[in-house]
Amino acid sequence: MDSRSWLVLEPDPPQHTLPEDLRARDRFGGRDCGWVAQMRPFVRHFSRPGQCVFDPFCGFGTTLLAAALEGREGCGIEIDAGRAELARERLRRHGIDAPIAVGSLPHAEIPRAIDLCLTNVPYFGCRWPTDEGDPSEGQLYLENDYATYLHRLRDIFHAVRGALPDDGFCIAMVENVVIEQRMLPLAWDLGQLLGGLFVAREERLLCYPREAQALPAAATHSNRSHEYALVFQKTREAICIASTLSALEAIRQAGFAFELYGSFARWLQHGDAESPRPPADADLLLPDDEARFNQLLHWLHERHFELSLWGEPARPPVRLDRLRAHWFLRAQRRDRLGRLVRLDLSLASQAAA
Repeated sequence: MDSRSWLVLEPDPPQHTLPEDLRARDRFGGRDCGWVAQMRPFVRHFSRPGQCVFDPFCGFGTTLLAAALEGREGCGIEIDAGRAELARERLRRHGIDAPIAVGSLPHAEIPRAIDLCLTNVPYFGCRWPTDEGDPSEGQLYLENDYATYLHRLRDIFHAVRGALPDDGFCIAMVENVVIEQRMLPLAWDLGQLLGGLFVAREERLLCYPREAQALPAAATHSNRSHEYALVFQKTREAICIASTLSALEAIRQAGFAFELYGSFARWLQHGDAESPRPPADADLLLPDDEARFNQLLHWLHERHFELSLWGEPARPPVRLDRLRAHWFLRAQRRDRLGRLVRLDLSLASQAAA
């Protein structure tokens, strides 16, 4: 992979495509089987030989085959038991023994320790042929509500984040979709969702060779011959010390009581003698006063802080029992120079527990 922001992909050679007899055994004809060529550059660039590449939407094992061809291990999770077995058989024909669990995150268990997550997300709004039976229960394809679909994606990638090592990459292939002549910004919504869990690093535009046709005047549709590869990393993003101190002073001046603890408090006391890397957040302990806590949240919201509970957007009022269930609420803001302020708000009673 080089520095170009786009990749032009060529179809897989016959030896890497899904065999026709396996495709015929899939009740949907393997219509959403991805390309090995799509995954190989990312396997090669974002993992090392011998490391494990994980796909939480394993499908026909395309990512795992790409991993093996690049000298990596692979494992996956697939909700459809029939497809999981087809993937295993496909891989066995290549002499590959990669574990594939049946189910879905966050409930299923990832089969082994992982180093890279590389996947193509199931698309919202797929229409299944009515004469070919129903897909497996719980399929993201089947979600009737877009907000619920995104919520489930957030839960899945939250589990991925927990399994990745520090500085590991999570790369998701996704395209904006058109439903009833209206574009649904799935790629951009997924990017925002993943941005609450990881640090956004880059993107690549994947281009597929498809025949073009002339359009009549004012027609808007395209041949949908591209996809985004969104590159995220599980890493500590350092906050701006000066901007954070300024925000904390403004909170105090507004009359809100809090106690600093954790890495930011230690940094203020010891500087870089204890840790060469600046802290990733400032931890605040607040009194167990629901009304006052929500006054602070309103104050932060009015100053354009983004509020979230484990990556899920939150708006005041927030009940304290909900806060306790999530342990902390995150408030963060980034200015035009990229300086980050990130505050993690917890209750004093939780620290004492």
